[in-house]
Amino acid sequence: MNHQHFNSIPSTQIYLKDNLDTLKSSDPDVLISCSEQTHGIGRRGNNWDTYPNSLALSFTLRPNDIATLTPLEIGLIVINFFKIKFNKDLFLKWPNDILTSDGKKCGGILCQYVDQDTIVVGLGINLGKLEDSINNNYRHGLGSVDQNLELQVFDQVRISSELYSDLLYKRFSSAQELKDSFNKHCFHMNMDVFIYEDEKDHIGIFRGIGDNGEALVEIDCTIHSFLSSSLTILN
Repeated sequence: MNHQHFNSIPSTQIYLKDNLDTLKSSDPDVLISCSEQTHGIGRRGNNWDTYPNSLALSFTLRPNDIATLTPLEIGLIVINFFKIKFNKDLFLKWPNDILTSDGKKCGGILCQYVDQDTIVVGLGINLGKLEDSINNNYRHGLGSVDQNLELQVFDQVRISSELYSDLLYKRFSSAQELKDSFNKHCFHMNMDVFIYEDEKDHIGIFRGIGDNGEALVEIDCTIHSFLSSSLTILN
């Protein structure tokens, strides 16, 4: 593993992409982590805000055999890691958000395809204490894995490395195993959701994922599938 940690960097994702060939020349498994990220990248061109006591990392990974399942597989490995390490229950919001047990967003995943053997993954996790004064625009609030944790740089380096090791070596053995795990860890299973795709609004009941990781939503007693969309859980 080629692991580089920065005290501050504009974006781990951009740094990794811009230096990918050089970084991979010594080891194909590359991890870039930081204590502060000033211009983090989120999904659909949004910013990912990095707070104190958080993890911000980007890394190379082999895609799942079904490439569109990759973000969900990463999310499931991440929540399994934090369950074992901190005994905290986390959940997924399709397609790429990590939620606390009370439905607050504490993490996000961004995957960018490089070639058939490599994707560059960006991962942000609010791991420890969040200040009460932090403002956020998330519909269901901003959360953290463990509000009692306060991290030192050593902790950020060590936990990032341990998490990446799990992502490399604790992959799912089959698509069915992955789907079964998602069903257990999906926060909004059988809940009313709002889906936005192709400039159209859709409201229905979330019924799980298909063979390619697409969202299956029941609308007017008919199952519709959505592969690249944004999803909001309706209260």
